[in-house]
Amino acid sequence: MKRGYLTAAAVLCLSLSMGLSGCGGSDRLMELRTSAIEHFNAGDYASAEELFDQALKADYGRVSEVQLDILRYRGECELRLGKYDEAADTYEALLHNAESEEDTALYEELCTELGSLDQLADMVDGIEAGSYQEVYDQASALAELDGSLIGKLSWFNKAVCAEHLGNYEEAYELFNEYLKVYPDDQEAQKEAAELIKQAQAKIKELRQVTNEYVDDALRRTEESINEALSRVRDS
Repeated sequence: MKRGYLTAAAVLCLSLSMGLSGCGGSDRLMELRTSAIEHFNAGDYASAEELFDQALKADYGRVSEVQLDILRYRGECELRLGKYDEAADTYEALLHNAESEEDTALYEELCTELGSLDQLADMVDGIEAGSYQEVYDQASALAELDGSLIGKLSWFNKAVCAEHLGNYEEAYELFNEYLKVYPDDQEAQKEAAELIKQAQAKIKELRQVTNEYVDDALRRTEESINEALSRVRDS
């Protein structure tokens, strides 16, 4: 069900919120971009990445705000899919085409952090291999909601491992704290919602077990009373 999801630390705060007013693009490019964003929002990052690539090729050779916007989305897809080398290339391209000091500082930071993602790659491999306690311990040492890429992804991976380890209350609290800082992360929203469903199902299960226990206790009590009454009558 779950793996360690990989999301860029600050890039979406800038890129996905940027409007495209005044930016032109071919009909084919815009059609592909729209379809890709639908897949992205649905969590289908592999399909979204492929469509974003097609959109870039549809307007190849022309650097526009639309293309830069598509690159930002594609970089996010690559991070979520664990394609760090590809993501590094994408953010290098964005850095090269940065139009403001703020953009330059952001992409420089991301490129620097992408150069030290081996630990995060190990976490993803560990989660996929089922080594949840090991990854939980590793992520705990790095998890910080301080705006850094490594801190953010480590926090997410820690929450995922806590859930796999059966620590549902802790996992929910971790996701809840995460969403306070990154409220638009749909993967975290899905994980938190699923934890609530699991908790509700567990409560229902416990109630059923409790009711069965009570029913069984009442039955045994009734049998004991009937046996006692029978002995009294026989005497």
